[in-house]
Amino acid sequence: MDEGGEVAIVTLTRPGYETALRLAQALPGKITVFIPADLSLPAGRLDGNTLNIKSYAGPLSQFLGQIFHRYPSLIMVMAVGIAVRALSPHLVSKKTDPAVVVVDVAGQHAVSLLSGHLGGANALARRVAAVLNGRAVITTASEVQGLPPLDLVARDLNMDVRPAAAFSRVMAALVNGVPVEVLVERPLLKTVEGALRDLRPRPLENCFPEGVAKAGILVTWRRLPLPGPQWVYWRPRVISAGIGCRRGAPAETILYALGLAMAEAGLSRRSLAALASVDFKGEEPGLKEAAARLNVKLLTFTSEELARCLEHRPNLNRSERVKRFIGIPGVCEPAAILAAGGGELLWPKKSYRGVTVALALAK
Repeated sequence: MDEGGEVAIVTLTRPGYETALRLAQALPGKITVFIPADLSLPAGRLDGNTLNIKSYAGPLSQFLGQIFHRYPSLIMVMAVGIAVRALSPHLVSKKTDPAVVVVDVAGQHAVSLLSGHLGGANALARRVAAVLNGRAVITTASEVQGLPPLDLVARDLNMDVRPAAAFSRVMAALVNGVPVEVLVERPLLKTVEGALRDLRPRPLENCFPEGVAKAGILVTWRRLPLPGPQWVYWRPRVISAGIGCRRGAPAETILYALGLAMAEAGLSRRSLAALASVDFKGEEPGLKEAAARLNVKLLTFTSEELARCLEHRPNLNRSERVKRFIGIPGVCEPAAILAAGGGELLWPKKSYRGVTVALALAK
């Protein structure tokens, strides 16, 4: 649970309500306490005028179905068995289900039940236990064994993980004591070492080192084959694409050109972080749609910014034709470099069906 995140607390009984109030008064963020409509409460207790307390009617499971995916975090003050039976019809995936922590009515145990790592239930259970002077119950295999939670590390490093099925096999290898290799593009080695020091990441060069493990993680923006079926890609979002296009260029043409450029450059689309162009192209419908479909940012730069980049990088391509139209001799190469924070040009501009594309690696 993030600090300040929205939390729903659901309880069934008067003792559970008392525990829920203790949590609602101590936890950060917006807290809503849900109680059964027919629950009689002692006079003088805090009510909805002081805390956000609401009542619900009908079966517990039916009510949970209404709120389950409305809240990122859910605390259920009741027996674990009741919680499991009530929640089971509504479970979808650990990637989308909220964090669920179950607390006994006496507040002695806070059980991380669902979405322990990605959803934050483990952290929430610890926070709840601290408020109630109880004990957090964590059963996540990697955490119990003191191993790095790979899914959480990947998320924190903003890595795109593919294929998902193989990632589960890599995590299983880790908790079963099978050696897990981590091969990393050299510019990212220190970052990954800081997060996975116990796995001793090694630099990824132009070919795989000898003696790679049966299972592992390949941290790269390049299109390279995986060493085996128990390996996964971690794709860092470090590639920026400078785009030059005519007015009215459709998204399909831009996406086609970008796809060809990245394939020819040997780069993974999963590592794309942004599209970039000159500022007056920022409202081009095709560019905006292409960025939205790729789920990346669309960055724009003024002619002056692009001209300064060209001045500082005399090796960049220049076009008199482009200069006649927009006043500067190039767009896509300096735009890609600026979007990459002044990084390295990996792929010089090339035209595909009237769309020019250049690719740069973040600094």
